[in-house]
Amino acid sequence: MRVTQQMMHQNSVRHMNQNLSRFEKLNNQVASGKVLSRPSDDPNGVSKAMNLKSTIAANEQFERNVDEAKLWLDESDQTINQVVNVMQRARELAVKGANDTLSASDREAIAIEVDQLNEQVRQFANTKVNDNYIFNGTKTDVAPFPNADSYLTDSFDATKKLVTIGEGVTVDVNVTADQIFGKSEDEGNLFKTLSDLAAGLRSGENTVSLETIDISIDRLLGTAAEVGARSNRVESIENRIQDTMIDLEARLSKIEDLDYAEAIIKLKSEESVYQASLASSAKIIQPSLMDFLR
Repeated sequence: MRVTQQMMHQNSVRHMNQNLSRFEKLNNQVASGKVLSRPSDDPNGVSKAMNLKSTIAANEQFERNVDEAKLWLDESDQTINQVVNVMQRARELAVKGANDTLSASDREAIAIEVDQLNEQVRQFANTKVNDNYIFNGTKTDVAPFPNADSYLTDSFDATKKLVTIGEGVTVDVNVTADQIFGKSEDEGNLFKTLSDLAAGLRSGENTVSLETIDISIDRLLGTAAEVGARSNRVESIENRIQDTMIDLEARLSKIEDLDYAEAIIKLKSEESVYQASLASSAKIIQPSLMDFLR
């Protein structure tokens, strides 16, 4: 076969372009730190990386949901504990007020403190998290007990607020008002108990028994235990998600992250090959063309 000058030019250019393409690909990998930059680099690897990224994105959303669930449950737990403290103080005042030696002014002073405890409970009932009322079901933009006499009717919403914290895993993160404060007709409704206690102190008649207050406290403690159990479940799922995320990120890194030591060695090798092809072509192609290429 006769070798022409044109064939030599074409082969030289083709080889230089191939060498330059490999050099440019490695250079991009070193610059980005990623092995995969487009599907053609490794179709199977890119597919696996996309699936892993999709799973990681879903888990990141689950992590955000877990944070929200923990916030609601923690705030509910703290509020319940504070209400328990209020009711225990009310119980102490009920015992103190049952003393027949107290004067009317003494009972009035105790009744005033009970009124303040009642108002404090109402404030707890209207607790907000991120501008949402946490004890009004899904009507989080409406206060469940806007007025002092709101407890006379069950106007609050008792719908559960469900949050998805895992694949097929949901948890109710709220505590409804009836679980803490009681329904209007319940014995041991906190607001009614405290109102009756204050009224009894002023009238001198004991209208609220300690058993009624104890029913209120027992309901609070039972609800607190339920909230604690839900918190433990959420924390358990949070730990599982974090472990899964570590595994997923490790697998993704193994697929798409660059081994710098190996890549730099290859880069220097490709650079040498490219320089050699330039030098070789310079001896073959006409000087005027190679002068341009240099």
